[in-house]
Amino acid sequence: MATTDSRDADPRGLTSTHSDTAELRDAARRERVDTLNAEAESIRRIDHDRLRALCEQSFELACQCDIHGNQYEHGMAVALTLLAHRNSVIGESGAALSRAYQALALLDAETPSSLLADLYISIGWAHYASGDYVDALRDLMVANRMAETVGDRYLQALAMDRIANVYESTGHAPTAMEMQTIALGIFRDLGDSMGEALLLNNMAYTYLTLERYEAALESARATLAYAEVNGPIFLHMGVLDTLADVYLATGELDEAAEHSTRGLKIARTNVSEVDEADALLTLGRIRLQQGRIDDARETTMAALTINEKHRRSVEEYLCHELLADIEEQRGDIAAALVHLRRFHDLEREKVNEQTASRIASMRVEHQVESARKDAEIHRLRSIALEQEVEERRIAQATLQAQASLDPLTGLYNRGHVSVLAEDYGSALRRGLPVSIILADVDHFKEVNDTFGHLAGDRALIEIARLLRENARASDTPCRYGGDEFLVVLEGMPTDQVIASAERIRKAVSAHGVKHHSLTIPLTVSIGVATAEPGSGVSLAYLIERADRALYRSKHAGRNCVTAAGM
Repeated sequence: MATTDSRDADPRGLTSTHSDTAELRDAARRERVDTLNAEAESIRRIDHDRLRALCEQSFELACQCDIHGNQYEHGMAVALTLLAHRNSVIGESGAALSRAYQALALLDAETPSSLLADLYISIGWAHYASGDYVDALRDLMVANRMAETVGDRYLQALAMDRIANVYESTGHAPTAMEMQTIALGIFRDLGDSMGEALLLNNMAYTYLTLERYEAALESARATLAYAEVNGPIFLHMGVLDTLADVYLATGELDEAAEHSTRGLKIARTNVSEVDEADALLTLGRIRLQQGRIDDARETTMAALTINEKHRRSVEEYLCHELLADIEEQRGDIAAALVHLRRFHDLEREKVNEQTASRIASMRVEHQVESARKDAEIHRLRSIALEQEVEERRIAQATLQAQASLDPLTGLYNRGHVSVLAEDYGSALRRGLPVSIILADVDHFKEVNDTFGHLAGDRALIEIARLLRENARASDTPCRYGGDEFLVVLEGMPTDQVIASAERIRKAVSAHGVKHHSLTIPLTVSIGVATAEPGSGVSLAYLIERADRALYRSKHAGRNCVTAAGM
């Protein structure tokens, strides 16, 4: 009598059904990621906080491995690109570059696309905000070429406006105006009224440089009219500062002070420190012109403090330049010299003769490219240069990704703490408490020694998965050390943070990790610490408090949660 081996059974049995279900679940998760990213894209110029929440949620979903062990890299790249755009617009240049390079490492840098063009715009703008005009112009030119290649007129207009800002800042206002005029025409053809308003605000500064004051005033007023009815808060604050600058240039000091004070009030109401610093610097110039020397000094020092905090080097040296004038008028020549030296030191770092000559060289290159590189020898040299730039960019992107993402678990790693510190400070300024959950795997060395490092890696991957599943979209889980994990939580009361930590602890102890035919039991010891708004606690000290609480959990017998101060 013949027997049937189980291996000869119908392959469309339970295993196949389970696989089909998993595939459907993976497809649904990818679709959810795309939906979240699309929603974030639709509000990118309107609601920066909502954009951040949507992108962080989509990024966490995209990081989850599918049935084949693969992450949804395109979804991750889109979310990171949108976050980089947000960071660059609100002045967080370091965070913008970190996220942009992570996204770049996930994409095919050889194939032009709207996503790549968008990414290079964010990178270029972050460099511009840091005063790195050469790098800014290079990256924005790459973005412009890509946008033109793929036929994305919106991104082409945006890139041209950004390039114009670089030209205006480096003494090439006529070229800047030519590019802005073309970009304005594109936005009008597209019926993009917000894009038109943003561009008109930037054109006002170019008109100022060209001493076309009536045109500057007309452009800025058109932007204000849009912002007061339709525009987001950041545009309203920005154009009030622009109008203050225009009125200051024309000597209408009362009008300038009124608009600057309005912008400052909105910035403080909305806890926007970067916009607050811009308004304060403008107000400092106005007070100096009004002869209110002490007020000018106090206001400019406040602007300097914020700019130093956010490492806005260009704005720093502008503050020192103004303070040198203020101290001279106060009669304190020694203090004036201190600020003047600091001004020149910072200015040399960012805008020196070498930078100016390289800008001029790149301007010529761009004009030749716009003429389609008629000379063959120049075309070949340009191709060689582009290849070299791309090779260096890819290498840099890879290093940046390695510095911020843990390759084993897909979580952020310890190198991402500098970005977390920016978000941490922003949350406290918005009046939100910030908490740290610090978890350490109990007896992890014994797992490695007994079952091997492959089992240890699987344990870490499993714990990372459980952290994601038990975290909110706004939480940030990280692999902080070898077997140590950290979660940053914003806006959650301490008792809820402790409850969240307990859920993580119970989830880990309930699951264990599969290793061949065995299930290896796992537990974690957890420390919790919270910083309240106004406490002045740094992120490093908050982590240290959580670490001390974790140490107490270890001594209490492990597999438990301890809160700092309890």
